[in-house]
Amino acid sequence: MEPGIPPVVFWIFVVLAILIQGISKSGFAGGAGILSLPLMMLVMPVDKVTACLLPLLILLDMNAIYHHRRNKNWAHVLSVFLPSLIGIVLGAAAWWWVGREGIDRYGVVIKRFVGVLSIALAFYIVGKEAALQWVERWRPGRRTAIVAGIFAGFTSTIAHAAGPIVSLYMFTQGMGKSLFVGTVAWTFMLINLAKLPFYLGIGLIEPEVLRFDLALVWVVPIGSWLGHWMHTRISETLFNRVVMVLVLIGGIQLLANVNLVYEVLAILGPAPR
Repeated sequence: MEPGIPPVVFWIFVVLAILIQGISKSGFAGGAGILSLPLMMLVMPVDKVTACLLPLLILLDMNAIYHHRRNKNWAHVLSVFLPSLIGIVLGAAAWWWVGREGIDRYGVVIKRFVGVLSIALAFYIVGKEAALQWVERWRPGRRTAIVAGIFAGFTSTIAHAAGPIVSLYMFTQGMGKSLFVGTVAWTFMLINLAKLPFYLGIGLIEPEVLRFDLALVWVVPIGSWLGHWMHTRISETLFNRVVMVLVLIGGIQLLANVNLVYEVLAILGPAPR
């Protein structure tokens, strides 16, 4: 918890972030999961956000592949996953460097990196349909898969933000909806599992992180259930637009290194020290 953040505010932001991840992983509003990072970075140190999210993402991936255990194309999964290992190693090396030099020194740099990704993905969310229509006529080859895999591995290791990269590439392969969703789910399951030993090796995931995650496990099935429930009851376009605005606001405040929670708390009462 960041200094000066009231516990109730902390838990509201964290639980909301995990719920959004569950909704996105269920197949509803793909890409919305990027909102989790700005939300959690408002109330937690950046290295703890990345570390705490990984075990919970793996649980969400397990739930996703359970529902889509037969819907997968191994050739497409491996075409992205295998080169992603290069990106994962590069991302882990970046985190190792940050840990050696001190998170206080590079925390703002990571926040701004996530801010740039958030702003870019906010525009991806709002233009998702147009983007999918554009890539639908494109059939990229092996070189594109390698580039997409490396970039997905790196951004996923740094900020769990590879969703649009993998989704856009898989969409170009002309799979049906069920096969597409299942193939994406299996790809992320392997990527996140591959990241786990690196996170453990460089000390990102510590016993306190796992204890914290245990307190949040109950949110995982609720988020998944909400995603399935919203699928037939709520406009995905409207939901995506709301998420886009929130991601854009979160990305701008990360890029400017301004914590909106502190700003609101300062208005409501004495500024936290």
